[in-house]
Amino acid sequence: EYRKLVRRASSYASFQLSEGVRPSQYYVGRPVVCLTILLVCTVMLVLEMWVNDWKFEDFRVNPTFGPSVQTLLTLGAKRTDLILEYGQWYRLIAPVFLHGGIIHYAFNMLGLYSIGFPLERQFGSLAIGYIFMLSGVMGTVMSAIFSPRSVGIGASGGIFGIFGSAWAELFQNWSLYHGEAWKSLLQLTFATVLNLMLGLMPFLDNFAHLGGFLTGILCGLGVLVSSRYTRYGELKQRKCYQISLQVLSVIVTPLFITVAIFVLYFGVGEGNKASEWCVWCDYLSCVPFPPGDKPWWTCDPCMDAGLRGTNLPNGTTLLVCPDEREVLAPTPNRLDDDSLLALCHVHCL
Repeated sequence: EYRKLVRRASSYASFQLSEGVRPSQYYVGRPVVCLTILLVCTVMLVLEMWVNDWKFEDFRVNPTFGPSVQTLLTLGAKRTDLILEYGQWYRLIAPVFLHGGIIHYAFNMLGLYSIGFPLERQFGSLAIGYIFMLSGVMGTVMSAIFSPRSVGIGASGGIFGIFGSAWAELFQNWSLYHGEAWKSLLQLTFATVLNLMLGLMPFLDNFAHLGGFLTGILCGLGVLVSSRYTRYGELKQRKCYQISLQVLSVIVTPLFITVAIFVLYFGVGEGNKASEWCVWCDYLSCVPFPPGDKPWWTCDPCMDAGLRGTNLPNGTTLLVCPDEREVLAPTPNRLDDDSLLALCHVHCL
């Protein structure tokens, strides 16, 4: 339905139908970028499960039917200390194509198909590729700032960037929807809220969602502006508010990127954690559900931090806790994910 609204959005639509004209700004061929995103994300999901020996993690650990934390880390998932202390900056880009599991993948690809495909057909591959990649990276940056100890995957950051750009497109071209703008607004609201609710599950990072969404709005205000035509096919001038919003995008977008990178580099570290600015922000990204003694999943910091442990010659294990503290613990019989999790619960929490 949203695709139909986008195609009908221009007052020039009736002229196109009657005269058989398809200007490039209304029809640009196949959605190459969205198809490429779909293909790469599908290949990466298969690779995740292959690395994880074709096994799903326990539902209480990963309720999206996907791999383990260690598998995601191996394939480039975000963890802030690995980015800042070990110089693994590729972890700002690699998460853009990773998913926590099948449910996460399905909802993201559904959003890409229903909103990304029609936007790319109308505004072109360059605009949508720019929005997706920048939103995905900025979503990872925001996650690294506000959730530095958790392992994050950021495909949703790029998808939420497309959601945000759809909101920007709606406001920029409101007058072209001919009374159907409110219907489109309700559809976008439903899609956005639903995906934000999914972000309350483990491994699905609402900080990446919100960072990508904000970036998508800023980018969309600048590049997703439809040309308006008279009934005779003559190009109209853009309205003042459209030009003003484009100027705002040009100014605010690079400023937002610069500030976020600065905060990530200088504001996240020992004694200067940006995540401590907002002590309740953890609840934006993970909430146990349903409430009670037996939730379907928990938000155990030991589960999604990618624990590290090293056996020492003196019979102890050096365990790195989620808050980056190093503690000595008795060496278990077998140093695997389950034993590290048990040690974390005893010595870190």
